[in-house]
Amino acid sequence: MWSGPASLYLLTALSHGPRHGLGIAEEVARFTDDTVILGPGTLYRVIRELSEDGWIRRVDSPEPDHPHRKYYELTPRGRDQLADALRELEAVAAAARRGLDRLAPGGA
Repeated sequence: MWSGPASLYLLTALSHGPRHGLGIAEEVARFTDDTVILGPGTLYRVIRELSEDGWIRRVDSPEPDHPHRKYYELTPRGRDQLADALRELEAVAAAARRGLDRLAPGGA
């Protein structure tokens, strides 16, 4: 299930490597310069949905001191979904640039 931008942010965070829930939220905040903050309700709902769809999976904690933390990583299917979303976003961005260029003073 695609949960809009939250799914994209979560998949992007996991493209940087496996993370636990809070680590995912922190990575999203980092790469968005703190403009996107995933609250616990959204974060864990999207983790559940993406897990059910097979786009992410739970993996063992790499932290010996915190074996109870639930870590997640992208699956091959999740990488494909992220790549598809990126292509779609690039196409939308290109169309938006063309539209803005036409609206600019002196544009076509």
